[in-house]
Parts: sequence; structure tokens; C-alpha cells
Amino acid sequence: MSIGKLVSFDSSRGFGFIRPEDGGPDVFVHVNDIGLDEDELRQGRVFEFDVTEGDRGPKAINLALVGPVAAAPVRHNKTKERTGAGQLTASEHKRLITELLLDASPALTAGEILTIRDRLTAFADQHGWIEN
Repeated sequence: MSIGKLVSFDSSRGFGFIRPEDGGPDVFVHVNDIGLDEDELRQGRVFEFDVTEGDRGPKAINLALVGPVAAAPVRHNKTKERTGAGQLTASEHKRLITELLLDASPALTAGEILTIRDRLTAFADQHGWIEN
């Protein structure tokens, strides 16, 4: 599964594009392939999705909303990824930072998010805030 931010959606045409978190090319998404109500497709929301090859390139299917919505709280209850003394694993830290950045500034590009996230993770690691 991939994670990405919906960067555009034309409700009159029923399609848009998701910018993958990993910085790859934008992925086409069509309302008939997503398994969600069209009203959930708002620019800036973060989705988990599968990628398949469509007629004109990568296509998102099986979307599931994972990003913060409006003032929804960030999830902190993934105890399986927690370590002793309240530390987070590096992957959980990166996931939380990504959610916070997307919530704070939906206009950030995937490249900007990755750069900020990696610097914050390195900083947290240097201070012993995340598990090595």
C-alpha cells in the first residue's frame, strides 16, 4: 500500500490525482475505483491506497482515509511501535511527523515533507528521543 495526499479532484468529472508520500509521480484516481463516497475526496486529505497500472499510467484503487480531518487528533495509540520510556520507533516518528506536516500545511510538496521529516527524525535520534 502507498500513502499520499489528494492534490486535486474534479467532482464534475469524477477524477483527480494523489501525490505519493515517497515523492513518485502523481497517481490518477477515479471515483469508480476508490470505494469511498465522493464527498470524502477533498484536497489535502491523506489516503492509503493500492496502485495499479491504468491505461495512461499509475492509478489509485482501494482508498482509505488516513490523514487528519479538520481538527481530528493525531493517533498516538500504536503501542506495538512504542519502545520503553515512551520512545517511538523511527517509522512511527516519521508517520506522525508526516501527518502533522500535512495537517499544518497541505500545500507542502512530497519532497518538502520528506526533507523536513528526515531532518526532524535525525534531530530526534541525536537526542535519544527515538529508538535506534
